[in-house]
Amino acid sequence: GAFDTEERKRVLDLFGFSSQLVFGTSSLAPALAAKDEGVMYAGVRAHNEAMAAFCRTDRRLLGVAYAPLDNPTRALAEVDAALKAGNKAIMVSAGAAGERSPGHPDLDPVWARLEETGTPFMLHIGPGTKTQPMAFRNNGRERAPDLHGGGENLRFADYIMLSFAPQVWLTAMVYDGVFERFPALRGGIIEAGAGWAPEFLRELDLGFKSFGRTDPYLKAMAMKPSEYIRRAVKFTPFAGEDAGRMIEDGGADLFMFSSDYPHPEGTNDPKGRFERTMGNLDEDARDRFYRRNFEEMMGERALAAV
Repeated sequence: GAFDTEERKRVLDLFGFSSQLVFGTSSLAPALAAKDEGVMYAGVRAHNEAMAAFCRTDRRLLGVAYAPLDNPTRALAEVDAALKAGNKAIMVSAGAAGERSPGHPDLDPVWARLEETGTPFMLHIGPGTKTQPMAFRNNGRERAPDLHGGGENLRFADYIMLSFAPQVWLTAMVYDGVFERFPALRGGIIEAGAGWAPEFLRELDLGFKSFGRTDPYLKAMAMKPSEYIRRAVKFTPFAGEDAGRMIEDGGADLFMFSSDYPHPEGTNDPKGRFERTMGNLDEDARDRFYRRNFEEMMGERALAAV
């Protein structure tokens, strides 16, 4: 399903999915490893064209392109090229935009293009994700194997840190006013867990209350930080997380289903795993989790697949 479109389409039939975001891994890594900016952007263009081609044979497959934000002018060009090729969402790094904040005004044309085209941004494990600092790995013990035994290097201490970079990134987007300037901008935090999200929103609002009396940028906000996030962003839990508890804690508007297919951490029964945590939820909350929150994030791009 990672390399064979027909296999992936068969799995969509078996699971009953009406649409699915498709992220790349191995096709993007060489581009991001390039030291030369021109080579990096050329590699990203090739990756994005490949993503669109992979998804083109079935309208249920929604390709996620990647746009490096290091160079704002080139970033906008990649967004335009990726959308022209047929991709339905744009992934960006969960880290800084080169030497800039993702909220820097130089990047406003990128966020404006996503807003005007109804294209959601995506953060995903990989680019910009924080992992355990090297010094902490010097613990006098032989390093344990990663989750898959090779390939993607994700271990216990790295897993615990998956939410760190998205929190820093989202804080910048709120504080730098991006969600204020572009009220229709939408996005998703994918494969970074989601149990942390309700407490993160509470911490944002606590910081707003604590510093808002003296910080001119906070004083200028029309809403609380958590309200910007609720309007703009959705989060996907891992199949092993207690989705029912986090929905009861944070609200049904924040979270949406993810299978993580074809990766094994999604399990062979992601819906069943989530359902076993949802005994106290009504049908409206379930419908939001499995369908409506995704449709709100994707807009017409999700509905076109039905």
